[in-house]
Amino acid sequence: MAKFPVETIRHSAAHVMAAAVQHLFGEVKFDIGPSTADGFYYDFDMAHRLAPEDLEAIEEEMRKICNAHLPFEYQELSRAEAEALLRGRNQCYKLERLADIPADAKITFYTIGDFSDLCRGPHVEHTGQI
Repeated sequence: MAKFPVETIRHSAAHVMAAAVQHLFGEVKFDIGPSTADGFYYDFDMAHRLAPEDLEAIEEEMRKICNAHLPFEYQELSRAEAEALLRGRNQCYKLERLADIPADAKITFYTIGDFSDLCRGPHVEHTGQI
């Protein structure tokens, strides 16, 4: 099994958490999901307000995603393609992040299963490595 820096594992886990929240609660607007010194987080905007009792269901969904060994698929898009994709998904915060990307920079998305996000990476190869 490949070895990855802890920051890469934590950032990949943030994507898994975002996918789990999307599966459980439907329409979610995402902002950022970085690794931190002691873990990771993801900013969500959604109708449901998360409560401590939601954590068990989120963790269980994350385990399912990790056990599925879903690949982190990399995709480069043009700015116009990225903008259209994010508008179509009603991802207003990601549109703001897209606007922050310099004109000459690559615009990249990472996908695991049915969850895709504007992200520069890096990530583990598949969710089973988290």
